[in-house]
Amino acid sequence: MSKFVRRGVNFNVENEHQWKLVEWVTRKSPRNFSGFVKSVLYAAMITEEAALEQKRKTADDSADN
Repeated sequence: MSKFVRRGVNFNVENEHQWKLVEWVTRKSPRNFSGFVKSVLYAAMITEEAALEQKRKTADDSADN
């Protein structure tokens, strides 16, 4: 069994939004698409976790009052 998991990403080049994404990611990381996508996903995960933690903290603060 391989230690890697593969997930494909398809872009519809006839869709303006998706084509802009292809152009942008190619400029940002012309040689390491996989690494770039993983860094973007990691940043999104951290942002989401921080938002959830803030929501929990706000709920806890409200319960204390």
